[in-house]
Amino acid sequence: DDDHPRRRHAMLSDDSFITSGITKQSKAVVDGLRHLYTQKILPIEKSSGFAAFHPNGIEIRDCEWEARPQVLLIGQYSTGKTSFVRHLLGGRDFPGMYIGPEPTTDKFVAVVHGCEEEDESEVLTGERGSQKTRGRTIKGNSLTVTPELPFAGLGEFGTAFLNKFEASVTPAPLLKRVTIIDTPGVLSGEKQRLSRTYDFSEVARWFADRSDLILLLFDAHKLDISDELKEVIEKIRPYNDDKIRCVLNKADGVGREQLVRVFGSLLWSMGKIFQTPEVVRVYCGSFWDKELQHDDFKDMFKHDEELLFDELMNLPASAAARKVNEIVKRVRALRVHLCILGYLKRQLPIFVGRMKAQANLIESLPSILSDIKKTFNLSDGDMPDSDVLAGKLRASDFNSFPKLDRKLLIELDNLILVDIPELMRGVGGVSEYELQEVDVSRKSVINTLKIESSLKDKLLEMEKPMSLVIFVAIIASLSAILIKLF
Repeated sequence: DDDHPRRRHAMLSDDSFITSGITKQSKAVVDGLRHLYTQKILPIEKSSGFAAFHPNGIEIRDCEWEARPQVLLIGQYSTGKTSFVRHLLGGRDFPGMYIGPEPTTDKFVAVVHGCEEEDESEVLTGERGSQKTRGRTIKGNSLTVTPELPFAGLGEFGTAFLNKFEASVTPAPLLKRVTIIDTPGVLSGEKQRLSRTYDFSEVARWFADRSDLILLLFDAHKLDISDELKEVIEKIRPYNDDKIRCVLNKADGVGREQLVRVFGSLLWSMGKIFQTPEVVRVYCGSFWDKELQHDDFKDMFKHDEELLFDELMNLPASAAARKVNEIVKRVRALRVHLCILGYLKRQLPIFVGRMKAQANLIESLPSILSDIKKTFNLSDGDMPDSDVLAGKLRASDFNSFPKLDRKLLIELDNLILVDIPELMRGVGGVSEYELQEVDVSRKSVINTLKIESSLKDKLLEMEKPMSLVIFVAIIASLSAILIKLF
């Protein structure tokens, strides 16, 4: 037990022990998902302006499909994020690393696998000394055009951010499986907004949306959660709740009773931020290379560390399932998007008063969203925030919205009910019930017919009153013309 950290470091430093962890079956699923996305989902997204309304609506690039799983670290300054990364890498220094008590990491740093044997870079130690380590750094602007890395989309944040972003390329074995994103510490007060020339929370959300695991690091000595950190957490939460874990670091520096109080306080604080009785998973320990100061909970620290490492090591194996999860969420969001835009477009008058009608629709958006949910049998969890949507609708012209197309909705439903399940067949490790043989093609036809019938009934209900309005308007127009003529 006393040699446990050394054994862990030896394992993480052994290049032959760790492989990429990606199976041929998982790769086949990801390739199939990419094909479905580019051929069926992306054209609908582009034609409906999905990216302008949805926070995750930006097109998924090829480099993102092929990227390693990402682990995002977020926390206030001096919570041990960089030391935590070094610990994960088996005590290995990486280029650009500096550890100290003050806010030392002033950049977003992507720690990625690579580099040649002869490459060397200088890193700073906590005593302001320096030493050589294998690896190299790549600056932010270069990263946006590096085809092997999934950072092309960061160009939207401009040079101000890219000057504060770099990659640390090092041959650590763990990085064969995951890419780690180290972030600057969240500052308190006006420093968070004024000291940075880019929107920190928006950048954090960009990384969070594309990460497979999000670790919130807290210092057991100073657990106070600032308003700024709370704002960042609330920003990254939508669509990412299932990825978030907490790490209570430096837990060996406090005594038994104090640790119990700190642990309980963290759970209470997270419950308030997440507004749910279910708390996120908390890993408790001391994630650095020094001996424990208090070993009252030594076994718990060791157990939590093993669980955390296991979760990290298993990320590639479950990467396909997570991508399926993200695509299904995206398809559901796209379906809701089409229903909302099509419904709003139908409510506009035919000839005059469109701008006034558009303003009235935005003002009564909560009740309209409720009507849309009932009309199309949508779930509460899929509906967008009415205030956020209203802000985006005010900058839009409802006339440019696409009409509600029954075929597109059926196509999206078939993706969830037929196409994606076929890709997932056998991937989840669940055995089939062999006594029940299902004809997939027949099942697809039945599902399609059911969907078409249900949607047709709903769309006809919407079209009947609208057809009457159009008919009356045409008669009125013709009457006015005839009166002028005769």
